[in-house]
Amino acid sequence: MNQDNPRGDDPESVGATGETADLTPTSPRPPRSARRRIVPLVIALGSAAAVAVLVVNLLNGSLFFYDANEAVARRAELGTDRFTLLGSPIDGSIVQGFRGDDSVVAFTVAFDGIDVDVVHFGDPPDLFKAGVPVVLDGAWVHEIADVDGFTRSEFDGWHFSSDRMRVKHDNDYKNGDEFDERLDTATVEGQELATLDTSGE
Repeated sequence: MNQDNPRGDDPESVGATGETADLTPTSPRPPRSARRRIVPLVIALGSAAAVAVLVVNLLNGSLFFYDANEAVARRAELGTDRFTLLGSPIDGSIVQGFRGDDSVVAFTVAFDGIDVDVVHFGDPPDLFKAGVPVVLDGAWVHEIADVDGFTRSEFDGWHFSSDRMRVKHDNDYKNGDEFDERLDTATVEGQELATLDTSGE
């Protein structure tokens, strides 16, 4: 027996201090819990669902499109829902003013012999003028268009409240939109209205 190692321990298992090292095998690291594995999956699925909802909303975000005469005929059906309105501003009807603290422009548009009073919130495009068709986003409001100086009212108790206006060929108008053909029709009618108003002066 080795006098330096009276217990007969393996020399490689003896530490520098002379104590025997613990060579007991350590327990394996416990596997990740099922919950910790599921959390990243849930987050990924949630993100994918949010993106899908956004895409669907964008695809379905387009408004129903009506000429002025169609919008009047469908007024009860439309209620206060937003839609897109097309018409040609009538010469002599355009008045800029205020509703409360908001800058507005009031005017009357026509399409196929039907007039609609409009109150547009914000500044109109540079190309906005009588006889040039406009495409408006907004909704019906069940009240007279009350803007100082606006006298071309139909007095039917309704007006169209708009917060977005496009004029053909302005920066906000996109070629190829579904209302191109209708704009062409409204352009002809707008020119005829302007001619009639001028000849009647």
